[in-house]
Amino acid sequence: MTNKVHRYWRVLSTSAVLLLLVSGCAPASPGKGTDTAPSPSQTTATNTLPDDGKGATMTPGEAKTEFFGLLDEIQAMAPGDWTNKDVPAGGYCSFQGTGNGKSFAGARTMGPLSATERETLRQKVEHFYESRGYSVKVFDQSTTTNKLIMTNGFGPDGLVIQLYTGDLGTVVDGNSRCVPDPQSQG
Repeated sequence: MTNKVHRYWRVLSTSAVLLLLVSGCAPASPGKGTDTAPSPSQTTATNTLPDDGKGATMTPGEAKTEFFGLLDEIQAMAPGDWTNKDVPAGGYCSFQGTGNGKSFAGARTMGPLSATERETLRQKVEHFYESRGYSVKVFDQSTTTNKLIMTNGFGPDGLVIQLYTGDLGTVVDGNSRCVPDPQSQG
């Protein structure tokens, strides 16, 4: 059984990387949902961005707070025994082609949900992405041994959040916006 689980995570990780490589991102201005008040992840830093989504002035700290807040909000949509695999130190990214950027990555995992719970969570997350103006793509990556649906949200400046709901488990992961890193030596 452990072999199957390890294989599942390898296939899932590889699929996520391939998806990011072939799908691209569609920048969108965050916080365009009109039906709800700003969420905790829609901080004042997010609200200071121009309406056209260009000229992001977010700091690495603000990008980190926004991203992990988004993961927290999605995780709260399906209470349960989640495992946090965030990388709070962040890493380098190519901000506007300069290489002098910083972004953050994270993942939250838990066991499988029932088919009804999975679809309910997937629909909530899809609405969550749309309410923020993110481009949404849903993929059925099911196999004979695992019914797996990927719900991906593509936000501004490289922000990507993915929800995987499958027979073998539930995962929400992604990476934050790529923002200028004032400590970069590039």
